[in-house]
Amino acid sequence: MPHTGKPSGACQNCKQRHVKCDETRPACLKCIKSKRICPGYIEGLDLVLRDQNQIAKAGAERRQKARDKSRSKTPESSSEPASPDSLIVYSSVPESQESYAQTFFISAYVLAPRDGRTDHGFLELLPLMFNKLSKSSVLSTSLSVVSHCFFQAWQPDIRNIDHVVVQKIYSKALNALQAALRDPRQCESDEVLMAVSLLSFYEYTVSAVMSRPRAEQHIEGISALVKRRGSTNMRSDLAKRLLIAARNSIVSKALANSMAVEQVPEIWDDPGEMPKNPATLLTSICLEAANVLATAAKYPAIPSSGLLHDEVVSNMLFSAEAVEAKFAAWQMQVPAEWWPTTLSRDSAPQEIIDAGFLGDSCDIYSDTSVCDVWNSFRTTRLRVLSLIADYDLTDSRQSTVMQIQQTVDEIFASIPFMLGSKVEPAGMYETEFVYPSLPGENVSMIHYQKAAATGGLTLFTPLMTLFSFMRYLRGDQKQFALQQFRRLGCLYDVRMDAK
Repeated sequence: MPHTGKPSGACQNCKQRHVKCDETRPACLKCIKSKRICPGYIEGLDLVLRDQNQIAKAGAERRQKARDKSRSKTPESSSEPASPDSLIVYSSVPESQESYAQTFFISAYVLAPRDGRTDHGFLELLPLMFNKLSKSSVLSTSLSVVSHCFFQAWQPDIRNIDHVVVQKIYSKALNALQAALRDPRQCESDEVLMAVSLLSFYEYTVSAVMSRPRAEQHIEGISALVKRRGSTNMRSDLAKRLLIAARNSIVSKALANSMAVEQVPEIWDDPGEMPKNPATLLTSICLEAANVLATAAKYPAIPSSGLLHDEVVSNMLFSAEAVEAKFAAWQMQVPAEWWPTTLSRDSAPQEIIDAGFLGDSCDIYSDTSVCDVWNSFRTTRLRVLSLIADYDLTDSRQSTVMQIQQTVDEIFASIPFMLGSKVEPAGMYETEFVYPSLPGENVSMIHYQKAAATGGLTLFTPLMTLFSFMRYLRGDQKQFALQQFRRLGCLYDVRMDAK
């Protein structure tokens, strides 16, 4: 039953507590002052996710009053007891935990402002599919898994990204997905592709934070669904953007497992003109990098001088150098405002220096999503550079090692921007710690929210990657990498295995 009234502008916490919300963005001050997690505001989504019980109750009561009024006009109806079928008994139904978790996740992770030129994933497409959400849909159940995963992680008394509550909802989502996959029409829908992608995102998050092997079945499912749909079902703007996100997931899987990417036409042939931005162009280069790294995985040992003349190794080295040239060109083509601003160590707050600061400066970016794209670029580039250093026995090898160390320094310089001065778990909207800012400028509440929401999570993969080629890092870099990796473990209550 559609709701035609105007939704309340209050955050979900204030609604539940029945207090007047000040509606401050991105989090209301009453939640911050009372040390509660503010789930934020989702204008429009309230119409989709709101509980319809009170609406149905009000309508039924109006109809019941009309029937009672009609019966009161006849003598026999006044003395006749009402039949059981004519009685409707209502109980108060509070807002469900599921709706609350979804509201929190979408407000903090999906609708947070971002640079649109970084779009190449699934989450940013969710607002285009809000009209497909319902409590019984496969999309809603998959969204519920991700929502509870992050909601439980932010609960002060829980802080467990893989809580038993999440595991139960995950099982429910798998059942809903299996049912949808048995339906030929649903199987080729945007909603099912998004649902599988959300489950894949959940698995990636848990594996990255918990240091577990990554489950791959849903990334494989993404590939299978795109193949089944074919190019004819990928011509709408939303479908094309979903295809871009699917390609990014496939490349990420290949990079994580040192596997070659099967370039089947259904996935890699463009179904018309495709949206392009720096992030999608980076995915194309990373695709080539994945294939080169997959070849290198067959030759894991550092070669002797004689092996350099092997034709396969020579071709591999040539391909790696070609990919590195494309990486170098990519960074020169990004928008000028994407380049970070340097803040000297002398201008940085002491709290940030104490938390983790290497070298003479740190970097400030226009947006956390921009910083994330940069670090994705650096992480894959480092792997290619390491490959080149492993097999290049010429005089240019030393310059490659220096490029590796410089790129690692760039990752380290982004850590203050993403983590600030935090060294222990803190609420999403707490402002007791500080982030670096240019002289005379204040850090926005949006950055406090976004950095808290995703800053640490996006640093897990870059830092973990460094342990694969510690042999090329300086002594201070090795020590700092270990310190910051353990810092992430403290912030997210995760036991780290790095030594």
